[in-house]
Amino acid sequence: MELLHAAARHGLEPVALRGHGGAFELPGIALQQLLGACGGQHPRRAARGRRLLFLTEELHLGTARRFRGRVTLAIGIDVGATKVAAGVVELDTGRIQSSSVVGSDLARGGASLLHDCVEVARQLAGDCAIDAVGVAVCETVDLDGRVTSAYSFDWRALDVARAFSEIAPARIESDVRAAARAEARFGAGRKRASFLYVNAGSGISSTLVLDGAPHAGARGNAILLGAGPLNVEALASGTALQARHGVSAAELAKAADAGESWARQVLQDAGAVLGQAIAFAVNLLDPEIVVLGGGVALGSAVYTAAAETAMRAHVWSDNTKAIPLVQGALGLEAGMIGAALIAAPHAVAS
Repeated sequence: MELLHAAARHGLEPVALRGHGGAFELPGIALQQLLGACGGQHPRRAARGRRLLFLTEELHLGTARRFRGRVTLAIGIDVGATKVAAGVVELDTGRIQSSSVVGSDLARGGASLLHDCVEVARQLAGDCAIDAVGVAVCETVDLDGRVTSAYSFDWRALDVARAFSEIAPARIESDVRAAARAEARFGAGRKRASFLYVNAGSGISSTLVLDGAPHAGARGNAILLGAGPLNVEALASGTALQARHGVSAAELAKAADAGESWARQVLQDAGAVLGQAIAFAVNLLDPEIVVLGGGVALGSAVYTAAAETAMRAHVWSDNTKAIPLVQGALGLEAGMIGAALIAAPHAVAS
């Protein structure tokens, strides 16, 4: 009973005992006693403004290693052209408590894809006290969180936020801005006043981050590095490489690493195209650093090296030619973590 007395002294009410792998029981304190503080209700619904003690660290030899206050959790969903990656994320640390990755079956249509995303979120939520849901999509998204393009799938006529309402309040954002926000908060962009985040995956997009916040533009469309006359996405994206060469970017990277000269040349040519586009953006925006993310860029050193070489060759100002170009620190989880972060205003409100 010492835990109950200690909690009372600090004005905390023990209401749940949970670890990453499921529920536990602390010797001398039955789980029913802990849940009794909630009158049998879900802890989040029973809170009503009270200060609650959540036990979230795993137990060791029957003793809790560490107790801490209620952790704010959000589900982040990164909806891409080839996969949906979702996870339960601690908003204060970026730690992913649990996650799930499923394929994006785009042939079934946008409504079916949204249904799949909701089901993944519902399974991840389980009995957790989820405060908000963030959804990052590989489409353009306006300043009000409405999907405005249908390049990979069509959610323009769907109320995406409402679809998740039974789980928690939801927000929608473009995937590149979500990933950039995660890198700004927890990754390669920390303590940087500005950086250019470039996502090279199935598609290619970018965003300028200023003081930790991705710049969305007047309409939410300031992400389209891959579009326009430079034709970058049509030449250097994962989708383009698959269409032109019949193999995935991952297979090309594996072949190049194995010494296949043709695969190496394909990746070098594609990386060079991306590098020229990055140089154009650097000349225009003058960021502190460039951060690369996305499966193609993160999966091939050959592609990334070619992009850096081309970028430096086309950066105009002498005092910018040495601009750091680094890989994202959060890897392929940046989109998932960033999706959770963009839901943070809803988490605070709830």
